[in-house]
Amino acid sequence: MRRLLEFVMTANAALFFFGAVQHAGIAVGPFHEPSIIPAAIVETLCGVSLLCGAASVWLRSRIQWGIALTTNLFALSGVLLGIAALAAGAGPRTASNDLYHRAMLILIGISLALVVIYRSSFAHKDKPHDSSDR
Repeated sequence: MRRLLEFVMTANAALFFFGAVQHAGIAVGPFHEPSIIPAAIVETLCGVSLLCGAASVWLRSRIQWGIALTTNLFALSGVLLGIAALAAGAGPRTASNDLYHRAMLILIGISLALVVIYRSSFAHKDKPHDSSDR
């Protein structure tokens, strides 16, 4: 399950970088979005955050679960900020951008579920067993 979490977080980071490049005004093949520099900055920060979280899980850091949780919540706040900004009319809205936001939210949701499930099973294994459990 740890490898799945690493993969999902890394894939989501790639999606954030993909969006950041497009919002910086660079078309990627047939994919292009309106140039929105604040969105490019937020997406870059979210992508870097998710990569740090994935690296923490990969390196089996002592505080890996807290880092994975925090970096996913940071990315979640970035996506929600983008959705709110577009809903408020702060930038041009496209169907593909809405799709990217949905995909990012789904991957964050999967990551958070994996963190909670894996961490709870990991913590359960670390608890000392009561003599009545034998």
